[in-house]
Formats: sequence, structure tokens, C-alpha cells
Amino acid sequence: MLLLTGLIAAMMGGGLYAGVQAERPDGPAESATEATPAPEPRQATPPPTAGEEAVSVVEAPTIPDAPFEPVLDVGFQVGEELAPVNDDIVLTSGLRIGRGELFTEPLEEWALDAAEEAEEAAAGEAAARAQRRRQTPRRPPMPRLHPDPGMHSILVARRMMASGERIQGSCYKYLSEVYERAGHRSWRKRRIVYRAERDGPYADLDQIRPGDWLYIVNNPHRTPVGTHSVMFVRWTDRANGYASVISHPGWGAPHTGAERTYDLSRTYRIIRPTL
Repeated sequence: MLLLTGLIAAMMGGGLYAGVQAERPDGPAESATEATPAPEPRQATPPPTAGEEAVSVVEAPTIPDAPFEPVLDVGFQVGEELAPVNDDIVLTSGLRIGRGELFTEPLEEWALDAAEEAEEAAAGEAAARAQRRRQTPRRPPMPRLHPDPGMHSILVARRMMASGERIQGSCYKYLSEVYERAGHRSWRKRRIVYRAERDGPYADLDQIRPGDWLYIVNNPHRTPVGTHSVMFVRWTDRANGYASVISHPGWGAPHTGAERTYDLSRTYRIIRPTL
């Protein structure tokens, strides 16, 4: 009886121990099964189609995740040890850099050169002249003194001469002023009767009318030939081409116009005032 009782007790104790081991979470059999999942079946690489080459696929090794910890191994330093620089480094923006220092004050060598200064001065002078022209009011045309535009222009010039009005500038500027006072400033109120070069061919003198603005060669012996602008008044020696004209001496001190005699045989342009 005692032997049978001991055998039953031993069998019950072994079964109880096995049940306790099965219920533990970190049991060796169950934990091993959970930690190692079943590998997924690899898919076979399809064979290459016609015209394609077989490409061997190499799987990249798996890199375990690691925390990112940035470390500055090399410190930046401006100096002769790492980045030696000269004392004077000139940038295109007008700055100077020297040994880690930045200077923003302008240097004398960066001033505008003579060409740029001359260009700026010329631009400033042109702007000043344009401003003066805008500020200078134009004289209104004189009242109509004659129904014929040419005779009216002659009478306007004679009034300017009688009043002693002086004009500074070229003969061209003087006649432009006369035509403007006569109301013929616009080219819509002028007509080019004849036009050629100063070397000819020259105009037929029968084309000339009173009040015409003539471009003439007054000094054919110069190189290049000398030219002049005059206003025709009347013939004094038609056979030889001499006529009385209103003329201005041109450059120099301001002058009034005057009636003089000129040779018109070398007239290469005729401009006529029109209504």
C-alpha cells in the first residue's frame, strides 16, 4: 500500500510541474516559436523576355537602425592654419576681405574712372539742356504780315533786324528762328523744292522764290567746301547769279541778321514756306 501511494504521489507531482511550466510566458518552447516567424516564400524572378538581357539582382544588406548622434569632428576656423588669405581681397561688389574681417567702406581705387565720369557728366548736361528747353517758352508766331508765305517770312526777318534782336548760333539756327516766328516751324508748313549734295548738281536758279531758304556753297575753294544758309529776297544780277539775301554771320557772339549780296549759282537745296 505504501508503495502504491508513493507512486501515485510522484505521478501527480510530475503532472503539476509540467502544467506550471506550460503556463509561464517565457517558456522555452512557446517563446521560441513566437520569436522566430516563418520566412515568407521568395518569388522566383521571371525569365527575361525576348530582346532583354538577364539582370542579376543583388539584395542590399540590412542595416540595423541606430540612433542619430551628430558629432562635429572638425571645427571651422579662419586663419592661416586652415584658409590662409591675403590682407587685401577685392570683390566685384566693392568689398574687401582680409583675414576673416569684412570691410564695407569704399576704397579710392573703386571710384568711377574717367570714362564713366565723363559719361555721367554728358548725361547730366543733356538732361539739363532738355530741362532748359522745356522751361523756355516758345514765342508765338507773329501776326500775318503778307498773304504770301515767302513775303511774310521776309517781313518777319526785317522786323527782327529792325528791333536789333541778336541770335547766338549758326546761320541755320537763325533761319530756323525766323521761320518759327513766321509760323513755319513745322515741316508740314515747308516744302523741299530742290535737294542735292554740296558738290552738286546745283539747282536751276529759276526755281527760287522770295522767302526761300537756300543752302549755298559760298567758298568752293576750301576742302571741304564752305556752305551757308540764307533767305532769298530779290535778284540783283540775275545773269551772274547774284541776289540780295538775309544772312546771319553764324557762330561767335550774338548777331542780328542783315541783308547782303551773295552768289547763288551753287545752290544745292531750296526750302519754301507754305501755308
